[in-house]
Amino acid sequence: MKYTAIVALILMAPVALLAAPKDSADVTFAETVTINGAAVPPGDYHIVWQGTGSSVEATILQGKKVFASAPATLVDAKSGYDGAIETSNGNDNSKVLEAIDWSKRSLRFGQANASSPSTTTLGAAN
Repeated sequence: MKYTAIVALILMAPVALLAAPKDSADVTFAETVTINGAAVPPGDYHIVWQGTGSSVEATILQGKKVFASAPATLVDAKSGYDGAIETSNGNDNSKVLEAIDWSKRSLRFGQANASSPSTTTLGAAN
């Protein structure tokens, strides 16, 4: 009886992992963006977020190196983009990351006092 239960759990684990919500995605920044005060140079990055509900903490990684972390709002909504970057102009003319839009969800970064109202959408990536 114990053997059957253990085998059943082992067989169900991969199915449970596939059904779990995805808590990371890839993105490419075509130019330097500022996230929570940190400048992130152009390149390919992996973004991981943690939290419950829509309030999450997003971490921007390249390999094992952390470039920035910031609070964000996770929005589940279909988009015509996959890896589109939304920025605004910072006080020092830097590009402040406002959002990343993927095909089925978006991360929205609340960075008050760091940007002006003008928003630009940069090209889509991964």
